[in-house]
Amino acid sequence: MKLKDYLLNEAPIQTKGWTKKSLEKFGKTIGKMPDEKGFFEACVMKMKSKEGFDEEKAKGFCAAIKDAQYDSPMWRGADKTEKEIKQDIKKKKFPKSLPEK
Repeated sequence: MKLKDYLLNEAPIQTKGWTKKSLEKFGKTIGKMPDEKGFFEACVMKMKSKEGFDEEKAKGFCAAIKDAQYDSPMWRGADKTEKEIKQDIKKKKFPKSLPEK
């Protein structure tokens, strides 16, 4: 499955247990924050080298991290602009926001 197809078709996963602070800390280990361009690809590269992760699990995990960052799966989609992402996220958010701690 191509990355484009994965991003467009994979079901969103609401990530439990992540806070804004823990997302930021995780982003620092990747070298990019979850809301920065290139985070997904960098995250997949790092995670697929971890024990118990193949490429598909790494993609699912990294997508879930971005879902948690945006509090929505609506960031997904090939070549979306930041403006389009923001508009789509406003349309559909997860029921509960992440705590700010």
